Amino acid sequence: MAKINKTNNRWEIDGDLTIGEAKSLMAESNALPMAGSLVIDFAKVTHVDTASISLMFEWLRQAQAKKCDLRFTHFPKNLLSLMSLYGVMDLIPQVTH
Repeated sequence: MAKINKTNNRWEIDGDLTIGEAKSLMAESNALPMAGSLVIDFAKVTHVDTASISLMFEWLRQAQAKKCDLRFTHFPKNLLSLMSLYGVMDLIPQVTH
Protein backbone atom coordinates (compact mmCIF):
# COMPACT_ATOMS: atom_id res chain seq x y z
CA MET A 1 0.00 0.00 0.00
CA ALA A 2 1.38 3.36 -1.02
CA LYS A 3 1.55 6.23 1.42
CA ILE A 4 2.82 9.78 1.70
CA ASN A 5 5.38 10.60 4.37
CA LYS A 6 5.27 14.35 5.01
CA THR A 7 8.23 16.24 6.44
CA ASN A 8 8.29 20.05 6.35
CA ASN A 9 7.81 21.06 2.71
CA ARG A 10 8.45 17.57 1.31
CA TRP A 11 6.21 14.61 0.52
CA GLU A 12 7.94 11.25 0.12
CA ILE A 13 5.86 8.76 -1.82
CA ASP A 14 6.49 5.25 -0.50
CA GLY A 15 5.22 2.24 -2.46
CA ASP A 16 3.49 1.79 -5.80
CA LEU A 17 2.39 4.80 -7.82
CA THR A 18 -0.15 2.88 -9.90
CA ILE A 19 -3.82 2.94 -10.84
CA GLY A 20 -4.57 0.65 -7.89
CA GLU A 21 -3.11 3.20 -5.46
CA ALA A 22 -4.13 6.43 -7.20
CA LYS A 23 -7.44 6.98 -5.41
CA SER A 24 -6.00 6.48 -1.91
CA LEU A 25 -2.93 8.62 -2.67
CA MET A 26 -5.16 11.39 -3.99
CA ALA A 27 -7.36 11.26 -0.88
CA GLU A 28 -4.31 11.27 1.39
CA SER A 29 -2.73 14.21 -0.46
CA ASN A 30 -5.97 16.22 -0.30
CA ALA A 31 -5.69 16.17 3.50
CA LEU A 32 -2.13 17.56 3.44
CA PRO A 33 -1.20 21.24 3.26
CA MET A 34 0.14 22.54 -0.03
CA ALA A 35 1.49 26.07 0.36
CA GLY A 36 4.63 28.03 -0.39
CA SER A 37 6.93 25.48 -1.93
CA LEU A 38 6.68 21.71 -1.98
CA VAL A 39 8.87 18.88 -3.27
CA ILE A 40 7.37 15.48 -4.02
CA ASP A 41 10.07 12.82 -3.77
CA PHE A 42 9.74 9.52 -5.66
CA ALA A 43 12.91 7.88 -4.28
CA LYS A 44 10.88 5.15 -2.52
CA VAL A 45 8.42 4.50 -5.35
CA THR A 46 8.51 0.85 -6.38
CA HIS A 47 6.16 0.45 -9.37
CA VAL A 48 4.59 3.00 -11.72
CA ASP A 49 2.09 3.07 -14.55
CA THR A 50 0.38 5.83 -16.52
CA ALA A 51 -1.66 6.76 -13.44
CA SER A 52 1.51 8.22 -11.93
CA ILE A 53 1.60 10.86 -14.67
CA SER A 54 -2.07 11.66 -14.06
CA LEU A 55 -1.39 12.06 -10.33
CA MET A 56 1.52 14.41 -11.00
CA PHE A 57 -0.64 16.62 -13.22
CA GLU A 58 -3.44 16.64 -10.65
CA TRP A 59 -0.95 17.68 -7.94
CA LEU A 60 0.35 20.40 -10.27
CA ARG A 61 -3.22 21.70 -10.85
CA GLN A 62 -3.86 21.80 -7.12
CA ALA A 63 -0.52 23.51 -6.44
CA GLN A 64 -1.25 26.16 -9.07
CA ALA A 65 -4.68 26.84 -7.54
CA LYS A 66 -3.03 27.20 -4.10
CA LYS A 67 -0.13 29.27 -5.44
CA CYS A 68 2.35 26.59 -4.36
CA ASP A 69 5.69 26.12 -6.14
CA LEU A 70 5.64 22.34 -6.69
CA ARG A 71 8.63 20.36 -7.94
CA PHE A 72 9.35 16.64 -8.23
CA THR A 73 12.55 14.71 -7.57
CA HIS A 74 14.12 11.24 -7.75
CA PHE A 75 12.06 9.80 -10.60
CA PRO A 76 12.45 6.02 -11.04
CA LYS A 77 13.84 5.05 -14.46
CA ASN A 78 10.55 3.47 -15.53
CA LEU A 79 8.70 6.71 -14.73
CA LEU A 80 11.23 8.72 -16.73
CA SER A 81 10.59 6.34 -19.64
CA LEU A 82 6.82 6.88 -19.40
CA MET A 83 7.24 10.65 -19.19
CA SER A 84 9.47 10.57 -22.28
CA LEU A 85 7.09 8.27 -24.16
CA TYR A 86 4.15 10.61 -23.54
CA GLY A 87 6.19 13.74 -24.26
CA VAL A 88 5.52 15.39 -20.90
CA MET A 89 9.07 15.65 -19.54
CA ASP A 90 9.19 19.43 -20.08
CA LEU A 91 5.79 19.95 -18.45
CA ILE A 92 6.77 18.46 -15.09
CA PRO A 93 8.96 20.73 -12.93
CA GLN A 94 11.91 18.95 -11.41
CA VAL A 95 14.26 19.83 -8.60
CA THR A 96 17.58 20.91 -10.04
CA HIS A 97 20.60 19.91 -8.02
